[in-house]
Amino acid sequence: MSVQRLELKEEHVKLLKHLRWSLKDGIVSGVGNDGEGSIPPFGEDNIYEAIDLILNGSTEEIDLDSTEPKEYSAEQKGNWDNLYAELPLALDIILYTGKIELGSYKTKYHLRDWKKVADGK
Repeated sequence: MSVQRLELKEEHVKLLKHLRWSLKDGIVSGVGNDGEGSIPPFGEDNIYEAIDLILNGSTEEIDLDSTEPKEYSAEQKGNWDNLYAELPLALDIILYTGKIELGSYKTKYHLRDWKKVADGK
């Protein structure tokens, strides 16, 4: 039997707090919706700049005249892509358990019965 696992991290919680939702034609759009008319998930056109700002704050002066996006390493983008892709599971854990408690969780693939586990076991 397949098992789903997720390490609920502070970064997931920070991103979820800034996630924007919209209701269009009875469908909630936000995470993972790249369709026409969808809203940027964090209100920014550049998702990496938005994630950087949410997770790291503004660490340098913003050049309002610059049209060039900030460059990020492949490692940073990969880490942020993973966090973003995990947001639906992170939200599922929070809603199912009724609390925000960081740590390792698992459930059987076909269930939503999330349980916190010690040391990711």
